Amino acid sequence: MFKNFTSKNLEFKSLVIILFVTLFVYLNHFDNPFFFDDYHTINENESIQSLNNWTSFFSNPNTFSSLPANRSYRPVVTLMNAIDYALANGLNSKYFHYHIFFWFLILIILLFGLIKHIYKKSLEKHQWIRITALFAVAWFALHTANAETINYICARSDSFSSLCVVASVLLYIYPFAKKWHLYLVPMIIGIWTKQTGVMVFPILLVYIILFENHSLITDFKTNTKQKIIQILKKIAPTAIITTFLFIFNQYYLTPEATVSTNYTVTRFEYISTQCYVIIHYLGNFILPINLSADPDITIIKPWYNLKILLGALIILGMLFLMIKTAFKKELRPISFGISWFFIALLPTSLNPLFQIANDHRMFFPFIGLFIAVPWGIVIILKEYIFIKKDKKYIIGGTAVLFVILISHGYGTFQRNKIWNSEESLWLDVTLKSPKNGRGQMNYGLTQMKKGEYDIALEYFNKAKKSIPNYHVLHINLGIVHGAKKDYSTAERYFKSAIHINSSSPAAEYYYGRYLSEQKKYNEAKIYLTKALAKSPNHILSKELLKHISNKTTTSEEKIKTNPDIESYLNLSLIYYKDKKYELVISTCKEVLKLDPYNALAYNNICSAHNQMKQWKLGAEACKKALEINPDYILAKNNLKWATNNIDNKKNNK
Repeated sequence: MFKNFTSKNLEFKSLVIILFVTLFVYLNHFDNPFFFDDYHTINENESIQSLNNWTSFFSNPNTFSSLPANRSYRPVVTLMNAIDYALANGLNSKYFHYHIFFWFLILIILLFGLIKHIYKKSLEKHQWIRITALFAVAWFALHTANAETINYICARSDSFSSLCVVASVLLYIYPFAKKWHLYLVPMIIGIWTKQTGVMVFPILLVYIILFENHSLITDFKTNTKQKIIQILKKIAPTAIITTFLFIFNQYYLTPEATVSTNYTVTRFEYISTQCYVIIHYLGNFILPINLSADPDITIIKPWYNLKILLGALIILGMLFLMIKTAFKKELRPISFGISWFFIALLPTSLNPLFQIANDHRMFFPFIGLFIAVPWGIVIILKEYIFIKKDKKYIIGGTAVLFVILISHGYGTFQRNKIWNSEESLWLDVTLKSPKNGRGQMNYGLTQMKKGEYDIALEYFNKAKKSIPNYHVLHINLGIVHGAKKDYSTAERYFKSAIHINSSSPAAEYYYGRYLSEQKKYNEAKIYLTKALAKSPNHILSKELLKHISNKTTTSEEKIKTNPDIESYLNLSLIYYKDKKYELVISTCKEVLKLDPYNALAYNNICSAHNQMKQWKLGAEACKKALEINPDYILAKNNLKWATNNIDNKKNNK
C-alpha cells in the first residue's frame, strides 16, 4: 500500500489533485473587489492604464502609485497591474485575481519540488519523502493564513516575490542552471517585485552550508579557511547582485517623498515589540482564528513586558532548535525551515514600519515553516509509523493530517467570504482589531456609502479617539458632515485634512470635489491643481478637473445646437459661479432677445452688476424684473442691495 507512494505517477496525480482542490477552495474569491492600497496603486493610478509606457515602470518609480508617500521601486508589480488592466479593458478585479492565482499554483508546484529535494538530501531513500512533501505543499496551498495574501491584490508583491525566491533556490540546485547562473534571473525579478526578494541571498547561503558544505558545521576545526572560501565563491554572484540592486533601488530609484520608516517610535521599541508579533504570527500558523486585514497591535512598553519576554523566549527556543538540528543530517530540513522563517522576517522586523504587524507579511516566512514542521512531524512519528508500521497509528495519523487540511480548506473558503466586500471585511476588522481606528473608519465609510450617515459618524468619532490626526479620517468627516448639510463643519474638516497632510493628493481632491458639488468651480480648480502638483498621475483629480473645465464648454455647445432660454440661463449661472460677470450679462441679454419679459434674466443681470459694484445698472435691471413679476423676492433683495449702496454713496458725498 505505502510503497505506491514512491511512484512518480502517483506523485504527479496527487499534485494535480492538490491544485484542483486549491482551485475549488478559492473559487469564491475571484469576484472579490479592490481594497486598501489597491486604490492608489491600481484604481487611481493613471500609469497602469496603458502598456505603451511599460519601460518607464523600470526607470520611473512614480508610476507605482498615485500617492507620493507610498511609492516604491516595484516595477514588476506595476507591469503586472498594467497587463491585468489591459486584459480586463479597465478595472475588473477578476482579471487581477486570475493572474495572481495562476502564479500561486505555479508556486505550489515549485515549492513541492524544493521541499522534496531538501527532504531527499536528508533521507535519500526514505519511502515517505514524497508523501510528506505532498502533505507539506497541500498544507501550504490550503492554509487559511495565506488567504490574506491571495485575496489582497496589492499583496501580489508578497506572493510573487516569494515565488521568485523559491524558483531561484530550486534553479540553483540543478547543475546546468547553477553553471550558467540561471538562478539569478528569478532572483532579480523577485527583488524588482518587492525588496524582501534580497533575502534569497542569506537563504541560499544557509542552503549551501547545510546541504552542500555541511562539513563546515560538523568538522569546523579542519580546513576551516578553505571551506569558508569555497562557500564564499558559491555565494559571491548572489551576494554581489543582491547587495548592488538593493542599494541602487533604495537610494537611487526610490523617491525621496516615499515614507517607509516610522519615526514616531525608536528602533529598539519596534524590534522588541516584534518579539510579540512573532508570537502572533506563529499563533496564526498553528490556529489561524485571529486573522485581520488590519491588526491593531501597537508598540509594547517597557521592554520587560511579559508579552515581549515570552516572545523572546520562544525565539531563543526556535534558534536553539535551528542550531541543534543543523548538526544531524536527517534533521537539517528543520534547521533550514526555521532559518528561512527568521530570515524572511528580517526586513519587516528590523526596519520600523508604520504598521507594526500585517498578516500578509506571514506568507514569505511561513514557507520555511511548511518545510520544517511536516518534516519534524515525520521524525517524531517515525518510530511508531515508519518502523513499527502499526495500522492503528497509520490510520490515526492519516486521519489527523486530513482533518488539518480539511479544516484549513474550510477556513480559507470562509476567509474568502470575509474579503467579498468592504463592509464584511472592515466589520471583521472592527471585531478582530477593536483598537484599530483605521478599521473603524473604513467600516464607517461603508455605512456612509449606504447613506447611513449617523452610523458612519458614530464609527468616525470612535476612530478619532485612536487616530485623531489621520488626514483620511478628517476627509471622511468632511464628506459625512457635507452629506448631512452641516457645511461649516465639513469645511473645517476638509481644511484640517489639508493642514495635517503634506504628500497625499487625497485631501485636496476631496475638498475640490466638495467645492465642485457646491458649484464653487473656481475654488475647486485651485485645489485640484494642487492635488495634481503633488501627484501628476492622480487620475481622479485629472478627471474631475476636466469635468469642471468642460462644464462651461458643454453648455456653450448645447446653446449652439439648441439656443433655448433654459440653456442660456443655466450658462449664466455657471458664469456667475465662476465670477465671469460680464459673460452673465451678455448671456442674459441673449435670453431677453428670445423673451423680453423674462424676470429671471433681468434678476441675473442685476446680480452681476451688483457684484461689479455697478449699483445703478443693477437697480435698473431689478426694477424691470419686478415690473414683470412684482412678487419676485430674490429681485427685491437684489434691488434693496443696490439701492442701499447707492444711498451710502450719496451720504458719503
